[in-house]
Amino acid sequence: MRVVLAVAIVAAAGSAASAQTVFNAGFDNGYFTPFNANSPSSLRYADSGWLGFGPAVGLRDITLGFAVSASGPVAAGTTDLTFTFNDGDPSGLVFGSAATLYSTTLTNVQLPALEGGAPGFFYVTIPLPGVSTLGGFNNIGWSIGVQNYSYAGDFGFQCSSTFGQSVGFYTNNATTFSNGSWSQFSFGGDPVTGVANFVAQVTVPTPGAAAVLGLAGVAAFRRRRAR
Repeated sequence: MRVVLAVAIVAAAGSAASAQTVFNAGFDNGYFTPFNANSPSSLRYADSGWLGFGPAVGLRDITLGFAVSASGPVAAGTTDLTFTFNDGDPSGLVFGSAATLYSTTLTNVQLPALEGGAPGFFYVTIPLPGVSTLGGFNNIGWSIGVQNYSYAGDFGFQCSSTFGQSVGFYTNNATTFSNGSWSQFSFGGDPVTGVANFVAQVTVPTPGAAAVLGLAGVAAFRRRRAR
């Protein structure tokens, strides 16, 4: 479910000083925790955005904001996360080719204990070795699934509003792969809080590497984000 924030917002995890952020969706719009112990290994949730018009850009890493929730106290647990990084949304229903540029499985990711029904929030940074955008609008996207889930609570994503997008450009819809097909979803019709924009930060290796981005006009931004 997605709820209004019940605790203080946790600051986004930063990358090393030598890196530059080219996409940042901050944590200001609650959380969404669709995974649990009964989730099939095929279930995936995905989101996307774009960095700005220009040539291809080599990337350094992506930091994702995750959330856990439960109706009561929960002991700490673990899960494996299956991750893909794509040219745009992995579904192919938004922007970009959906081509997989990198994939990995993060094993034994620690899920925090919860007390009194309060949610918990944490960040995971995933290196993107040798990954570059494909140029043009420099579409990006990613997907997450769970395997070997050993946790009594629910797991999912921190969410960002349109105002939380401080670098790069969001897309209105996220996607899910369930029952053999992809579909799009958002959180409602409100133009600020209704977008399905998961918290993420993407960096490039050096400050000068992002200088070619941000050349897309406002009209192009409005046209693309509405999809």
